Amino acid sequence: MERVRREETWHRKAESGHPDQAWRVIRIQFDVVEELRDTPRETWPRRDALPTAVGYLAETFDECGWYDLARRAHYEELQLRREAGQDVSLRRVLSALRANLFRQELYEEALPVAREEYDLAKRLGEHDIVHTAKYWITALLGKLGRHEEAAVNAGEAVAEQRAHKPSKKDRSAGYQLAHALLEHARRLTTIGSYEQAADVTSEAVAFWRQQPGDSGVSLYTTLDELSVLQIRLGRFEEAVDTAAEAVNAFRQRADPNLASALTNQANRLHAMGLDEEALAASRESVDRYRVIAAQASGRAMVMKMELRLALVLVSLGSRLHDVGRLDESLAASDEAIGLAGTYADRELGRAELARAWTNRASLLISRRSYAEAVAAAAKGLDLYQTADGKAMARNTFALASAHLRQYDVALEASLQSVAEYREWLAHDPYEYAPLLADALTDHALIRVLRAERAEAEAAIGESLVLHQELAAVNAGRYRRDLDRARGVAAQIPSSR
Repeated sequence: MERVRREETWHRKAESGHPDQAWRVIRIQFDVVEELRDTPRETWPRRDALPTAVGYLAETFDECGWYDLARRAHYEELQLRREAGQDVSLRRVLSALRANLFRQELYEEALPVAREEYDLAKRLGEHDIVHTAKYWITALLGKLGRHEEAAVNAGEAVAEQRAHKPSKKDRSAGYQLAHALLEHARRLTTIGSYEQAADVTSEAVAFWRQQPGDSGVSLYTTLDELSVLQIRLGRFEEAVDTAAEAVNAFRQRADPNLASALTNQANRLHAMGLDEEALAASRESVDRYRVIAAQASGRAMVMKMELRLALVLVSLGSRLHDVGRLDESLAASDEAIGLAGTYADRELGRAELARAWTNRASLLISRRSYAEAVAAAAKGLDLYQTADGKAMARNTFALASAHLRQYDVALEASLQSVAEYREWLAHDPYEYAPLLADALTDHALIRVLRAERAEAEAAIGESLVLHQELAAVNAGRYRRDLDRARGVAAQIPSSR
């Protein structure tokens, strides 16, 4: 790889760090590097003089945000360390290079670097680095979509933690194992091995339950993730208890994270069809965030808390919608739009505003205010940056447009949403089966309104199969959606 030259830095502006300090380092280090590059190794003042100087440059480039230059400098230092046989220093360069490549999303290139880092750390007996490198191998495999391999690698990390014999003074082994267990569970969840993931997460929960009071966040996280797995497995009574215990992990400590935990609990209860219980948790979350936002000081903190309040207001609007309290739902959505709209020039503000407008559009469809719903859904569609978000807003836009008799617009949008959900279903059936089922119900209705009976029958037939499968496992959550699909099916004219 071509070495970095001084002239490549002349017209660059530092994107981070302290520019003046960086320029001083670069100016001094380039003098050293360029002199040593042209000097025989035996004449260097120290045997590692050039790789050390190049390493300083690489660190400085990283600090400036010049990751492309840093990458090349890391590789130059790596070659020099290999030639010198300096294993400890070589491992440090591998760690820095792996981090640089991950930051640049060069995952394919980073994977062999992380594996070499792991192998070398293992040979050197650096247990903490072995554990870290193993984690990054898992993360990189996940980023590359190699989820089965990622799950296997995460399982190996757990086995290695179990086999490690720490010194009597080392109290970190249990914590490292707990973190490795949770990572393994997450990778198992990704490949749909929910039963095994639940068992692994339960072991992590057991560890955190025994830890002192300052481990509340870790206990909450593992309990919350366990409740999600229990829901996926249809173990609803356990899931209710686990979700409650998760919230209590914060409630007993008077932890400020309780406000956000309550919204998560509301989501878990909603996922089981416990709408009134979900509404109560969501209301408490909003009430707590109102207090936190009112007490916030400093521009950055005020913005953060007001956007958090907007987020939980959107969730509250959804929970009110679930129980048919449409006026209150509309008020919550409007308040969320007002708060998030203040920060629409920020990425996070834009994201919350997109959610709020899309949520409002769904509510307006229920109120049969279709023109307003089209406008709201269009705003959500424009604001969303993620493919998932756009698909949801587009489907809402399609349904509202159909009710306004804008059939061609509705059909185009609906076809795109159905196609996207169908593609994503193959990667995560649990997450996307309900979304595809609902989109197919909406698509069938659009076909009914267009008087396209054959297409309507095909769409609603697929929707009914999906909804029946979902309701068979979780009737409380999906019975209402199944009934809606049956209502659309009843609107299709008989072929006789």
